[in-house]
Amino acid sequence: VGEGVKLVNLALNPERNTGYNGTHIWKAIYEENCLAVDGLASAPMCYEERVLYRLLSGLHSSTTLSIAKNYYPPSKRKNRKDWEA
Repeated sequence: VGEGVKLVNLALNPERNTGYNGTHIWKAIYEENCLAVDGLASAPMCYEERVLYRLLSGLHSSTTLSIAKNYYPPSKRKNRKDWEA
């Protein structure tokens, strides 16, 4: 490991809501991978573009579900006043 690099074992660091706003990263992924040859947004998507959007949709869903699985909403019945992990 080089100088200034921090090694993180992801098995010991599970996914959860970190509060990080990655909107700019998703925007870059969608904008920089425009596969329309003629540049027309109204043109039907090619096969590769549909595959890309399905992969990204699956990644969004997987991330959301894995966070939601371990993140619990407030509940009067369970005496939780705030969102908690």
